[in-house]
Amino acid sequence: MEFLCMPLEDMGIEGVQQLLYVERYAWLSLSHDMAAVISLDGMFEDCNTHWEEHVGWSSQALQGGYLVEHIHFDDRERVLGEFQKLVTSDIGSANLSFRFLRADGDYCRLGLNAIFSPVHEAYFCIGRSLERGRASDAALLAYRDALTGLRNRLSLEEELPRALGQSRNHGSVAGVVFIDLDGFKAVNDTLGHRAGDALLVRVAERLSACLEDAGALYRLGGDEFVAVLPLCEGREQAGRLARLFVDSLRKPFLIDTAAVDIGASVGVALFPHDAKDPSGLLEKADLAMYRVKKAGKNAVAFSADCPCA
Repeated sequence: MEFLCMPLEDMGIEGVQQLLYVERYAWLSLSHDMAAVISLDGMFEDCNTHWEEHVGWSSQALQGGYLVEHIHFDDRERVLGEFQKLVTSDIGSANLSFRFLRADGDYCRLGLNAIFSPVHEAYFCIGRSLERGRASDAALLAYRDALTGLRNRLSLEEELPRALGQSRNHGSVAGVVFIDLDGFKAVNDTLGHRAGDALLVRVAERLSACLEDAGALYRLGGDEFVAVLPLCEGREQAGRLARLFVDSLRKPFLIDTAAVDIGASVGVALFPHDAKDPSGLLEKADLAMYRVKKAGKNAVAFSADCPCA
């Protein structure tokens, strides 16, 4: 195994291929969860034996087939879009949830954490069953962002409807605050992805300190975060908190002895004024955030307003 210590340029084509093979084998064999290597066009290139336990398909049955064939039709467009983002943007990983066709013809819910490896030209994926009857510590990890420890998109999909229901029952307002970092790509480009990951962890810490017990914070992936305020006092409280997020992230971060300056564009939407359902509320907050981006960044906008706050 001396070739593992050699520089890539000294290995030759066969040596590099052997190294990539060893990496893939280790990924699959050492995982206690469902693990798979999926090609750029969505084909199962390799997968371990844990898939049969959860979905009924053996690894041999899945290899050579396509992931999309097992995804429920209503979930396909969203899932394929998330996979594509891993290739075209600076997102390090994606947390996905979708209905997966079992060997017995029924659908079960899976959580999939995926990263894209340019070297292997493939997606490396870890899957976990999200069936309530099979809840375990490993399954619960699917609801957490692996990098920051925050709740993830899957958790938001389940918890936002409950938060709106809570607000509806109390006759109160709920707020959704969409946060997108300004200048994050430049950090990745100049200091590398390791520094970018360290920055995201620090950002999560600052946002959590601002939010305290006023709501829940989620990382959607990449440099996007969402704060949900289930029992918000209204526009004034939501705006005050959103501006606190912006002001907090304006302060420099120290990453590997380098001072890093970023900012944040923030959009706010309120329930039930702006939308009466979770997807509509997120969309309104997202659109408000993009208005900030176009207007010069580093500010806050409400869904119902044209100017930034």
